[in-house]
Amino acid sequence: MKETNPTEPVPAPGRRALTRDAVVARALEIGTAEGLEAVTLRRLAQELGVTPMALYRHVRDKQDLINAMTEVVLEGMDVTAGVQPGMTWTERLRLEIENYKAQIDARPLALPLSIAYNAEGPPSFWRVLERLLAILLEAGFARREAIVLIRMISNLLAGYLLLLQQGMPADALPPDPRQLDLMRRGFALAQMRLPRDEFPNLVESAEDTAEVWLTDPNDWWGYTVDLITFGMERMLERSRERSRPEEGAS
Repeated sequence: MKETNPTEPVPAPGRRALTRDAVVARALEIGTAEGLEAVTLRRLAQELGVTPMALYRHVRDKQDLINAMTEVVLEGMDVTAGVQPGMTWTERLRLEIENYKAQIDARPLALPLSIAYNAEGPPSFWRVLERLLAILLEAGFARREAIVLIRMISNLLAGYLLLLQQGMPADALPPDPRQLDLMRRGFALAQMRLPRDEFPNLVESAEDTAEVWLTDPNDWWGYTVDLITFGMERMLERSRERSRPEEGAS
C-alpha cells in the first residue's frame, strides 16, 4: 500500500489534481470562449474549486500565467509548410507570411497573448525569427537591416491581424446584401456632402471608399503581402545601389 504524505494536498473525489498545466489549460479554455480579459486568478480559482492562494503554488502571478498560456498557444507553430528548394527569397517570404496568418487564425488567443507576453520568448518564436532572418540574409540584406525589417514586418502583421480579429469581425457586417448596400450608400453620401473645395478627392472617391471601408478586411490581405514584399525588394535594390562604388571613383 502506497504511503501518503500528509503535507500534500489531496484532490476531492472526482476532481483532477491541481497542477500548473491544469491551471493553464483552464485559463486557455476561458480565454478562448470569452476573451483574454475574462481570465483572472479569482475566476480561475472559482472554476477549479480552490482558493486563490492555492493557485500561487502553480503560477506566481497573472503575468506568469499569461506567459505560460502564450507558450502553450504558440507551441508547434510552423511557417515552413510548402517551402521548396529553389524558391526565390520573395516566394519564400510570401509563403511563410501566409503560413503565419493561417497559424494565427487557428489560434485566436495567439496575438493578444503575444502582446501581453514579457518572458524570454517561447521556442516557436525563435524558430520563426530564425527563418525570417535566414531568408533576408540570403537575399543580401545587411544583418542589422534585416533585423530592423523583421521588426517592422512583425508590427505590420500584428496590426493587420488584430484588425481582422477585432476591428471587423465576420458578423460585424449585415448578412443581408440590401442592408450592406444601404450602409455603403450612407457612407458615400456622408463624403459627398463634404465641401468639395476642401475635400475634392474624397468627394470624387466616395463610392470606392465606401465599398472598400465596408468590406471584410480579409479581402485586402493580398495587398498587405504585396506591400511588404514589393517594398522589401525595392529596399534591397536601394541597399545594393548604396554599396556600389561611384562611377569614376579610384
